[in-house]
Amino acid sequence: MVKITSNPSNNIAKLYQSQQNQFERAERAADKNVDKHDSLHLSDQAKKIHELINTTKDLPDIREEKIAQIKDQIANKTYSVTAEQLAAKMLATDKE
Repeated sequence: MVKITSNPSNNIAKLYQSQQNQFERAERAADKNVDKHDSLHLSDQAKKIHELINTTKDLPDIREEKIAQIKDQIANKTYSVTAEQLAAKMLATDKE
């Protein structure tokens, strides 16, 4: 007759508890090394793009001075556009 003096299920429970304790210690150590603040780092190119976007937001959509000047020239019959200027603008608009 073979007599078993130790309880195998008790050994398994001790082994499991030991592994669980090691895991919890490792988690706590990892938490101490982690920076818990979110951060955002932009490249120099992204910063320049952001600056350009902000600069263009401040510009008016319509160049009031240019429009007033052209209106005055039309009213005074002094506004003239050469055929070359007209063709260049037409072709430039076609490319866009």
